[in-house]
Amino acid sequence: MKKKLFLALLLLLCMWTCAAQADVVINEAMASSAIFVSGRHDDWIELRNTDSKQVSLKGWYLSNDEFNLTRWPFPDTAKIAKNGYLVVYCAGSEEVTDGQKNALYANFKLSTKGESVYLTDPEGNTASVILGPQFGNVSSGIPADGNGWHFLENATPGAANDSLYFDARAEEPVIETAAGFYDGAVTVTITGAPGQQIRYTTDCNTPDRKSTLYTGPFTVEKTTVVRARAFGENLLGSTTAGSTYIINDPVPAPVSVVSIYSDDQYFFSNKTGILVKGSGNVANYDREWEYPAQIEYFDENGVRQLSQMVTTRVAGHSSRNLRQKSLSVFARSALGSDTLDCAFFENRPYTSYSAIQLRMTNSDNHSCRMRDAVLGEISDGIGLYYQAGRPIVLYINGKYYGHYNLREKANKDSLAQWEGITDEAAIKGIDIIEGNGLNSTQVIKGSNADWVELVNFCKTHKLSTEENLQYVLDRVDVDSLFSYAIYSMMINNYDAGNVRYYRFPGGKWTFMLHDIEAGAMNGEETKTVNLILKSRTANVGQYPHTILAALLELPEYREQFLRRVAEIVKSNLLYTENVRPIYQKWRELLEPLMPRQISTYPFNKSFTFKAWQTNVSASMTRMRTYPKKVINAICSKLSVKSAEKQEIFGEVIELLDVYNARPK
Repeated sequence: MKKKLFLALLLLLCMWTCAAQADVVINEAMASSAIFVSGRHDDWIELRNTDSKQVSLKGWYLSNDEFNLTRWPFPDTAKIAKNGYLVVYCAGSEEVTDGQKNALYANFKLSTKGESVYLTDPEGNTASVILGPQFGNVSSGIPADGNGWHFLENATPGAANDSLYFDARAEEPVIETAAGFYDGAVTVTITGAPGQQIRYTTDCNTPDRKSTLYTGPFTVEKTTVVRARAFGENLLGSTTAGSTYIINDPVPAPVSVVSIYSDDQYFFSNKTGILVKGSGNVANYDREWEYPAQIEYFDENGVRQLSQMVTTRVAGHSSRNLRQKSLSVFARSALGSDTLDCAFFENRPYTSYSAIQLRMTNSDNHSCRMRDAVLGEISDGIGLYYQAGRPIVLYINGKYYGHYNLREKANKDSLAQWEGITDEAAIKGIDIIEGNGLNSTQVIKGSNADWVELVNFCKTHKLSTEENLQYVLDRVDVDSLFSYAIYSMMINNYDAGNVRYYRFPGGKWTFMLHDIEAGAMNGEETKTVNLILKSRTANVGQYPHTILAALLELPEYREQFLRRVAEIVKSNLLYTENVRPIYQKWRELLEPLMPRQISTYPFNKSFTFKAWQTNVSASMTRMRTYPKKVINAICSKLSVKSAEKQEIFGEVIELLDVYNARPK
């Protein structure tokens, strides 16, 4: 039946070709791609011009709907070179602003469940190809020998198709020997389906048909990543199994371990690897390249809780230049699943995530390697989203890369989890912006048009009329605006311009805690107060102060703000009750990790184990002394009289004198 179907499809293509204006055929397609091009991983369709002259596609159409064959018209300028190829990316929208220059983006997507694709010429002649159920990140098309429509061993968008083709796929083998930690050599056993060959690697590269043939159990004597795939003479290579064996390398503290690995071309190749500088004018790690990888997560007891294919790219800004680089990790349906199904964080009820971050922490002279995560955890309960975190040890391609912090990825999905939003359209429609939000470069996702209008309104209008006030209240979550400003001042986050806020469709702009590494780091206790509490008409700096200032001109909101200061200090910043236990927990976890961390990265000679201890103590001291000083600074900035200060802050100051007193 399959052979008859393929012959029928081929005949259909041939019949259409004879009737059409030119010899253009649908040559290859991929319905679920994990290969990123200019930051996107769209489905795609490849056309081939089999004629010896160029073909104009003016008046041609591409569609996946038999009842709407003109769904996507080719631009009048679209052409296919003689004997050439043309790729159309199925983005679901023609309005793509972050893709390749001059690339073609169709207004529909392809389904892995199977559908038909239609190509129609100006005279109404139509060719169609039936795409049956598709595998993720696998293309199907006409093989190089022109024999029907099949799954192809290698995707080749924009180039001649592969000659290897198949109609079914091998089953992923099972690495029976448990991944994890061993005191000595490990014998690895792999099993697979009858009649299928197993090929494996120990250098982190994806196995292919030329990789080592598995003939029986083998031994590894040092920390090694084993990857395995199954193949058959008439079978597409399977998905990839992977296991990390960490040998004679115990983790000196009960922390989780992450192993991430990928092909050398993706991580360490001078030409294409994301973890090296490379030889181009722009460093490889400064490019937004995103590649397939495999990740394993071991809990603090060494038990593997997660193993799956993902994509990864370098994250961060200036830290990209350091040997330790932060990595963002994404679950992709094209690689098996669009979620990472693991309860990574004790203080989150979630059991799945669309992405996580493997965050390095600064190794400068002030580094605690915990501030961002600790200060987020201290904020728990005040109503602001913060990225949950836990300390980990990271291995990249089987090599120890030191202490990292595993963090939630602050994206549309984690914000939707936080807000309890499940509607997919609402999640996709989120706006996320950063900094003062007034420039297009500060748009993380969506649009800043409403935000710019709001800031300009507050700068030019007082909110003393009910109409003006309601205009602002309809657009801003005032609780989050107040809480963010207050908490930033209380931790003296002098990098206060590194702020993010978001809005779901129909909702209000809501502030969140993002990258507060600069908090509890500087001794100038009132520095952040002066950045945030500026007049309404003052020039907007990095921090978006205007809306807050407009509200604080109103007596009732000024009082609400001051009382919120007292509430946050009382609920979250009493040192011995709230702050010290969290610092101590992290210090006890990190302390055994620091000697190896420091010896592995000795580039900063002044960052010693003693310096780390001093930095942690200094940060704790600042969190003990900040609240009272910041309260005084806020009262001064907002001209709070003595009686009002006593009425609002009297009880809180008494509590601070007890709970934040200098330890004896």
